[in-house]
Amino acid sequence: MRTQDKVCEVCGKRLAIHKCRICGRNVCEKHFNKRKGVCSVCSDLMCQVCGEKLSVDACIVCGRLICRSCSVELQPGIRVCTPCYENLPEVLSERPELSYLLRYIRKRH
Repeated sequence: MRTQDKVCEVCGKRLAIHKCRICGRNVCEKHFNKRKGVCSVCSDLMCQVCGEKLSVDACIVCGRLICRSCSVELQPGIRVCTPCYENLPEVLSERPELSYLLRYIRKRH
């Protein structure tokens, strides 16, 4: 391998031929998601609602990884994805163990 060639920052073995648009990692073909233009690390951490931004937390109701735009912060450290938030009363009737979340529901204007 030539000195100017870069090694994949994920596997450390293959030639890096792509650069992640989010984190800037240099990665090989195997560790690059061409459709999204991101490395496998960022791809694994993407919001599971929009699929475009990195997640900041997991929904306390369904467990999906969520970004700020696709979630509601009920209080510091407690986030719910927007689909679960919009259906929270129904979800809570099916899952009584989450009934404590009722006190955090904000009135929408």
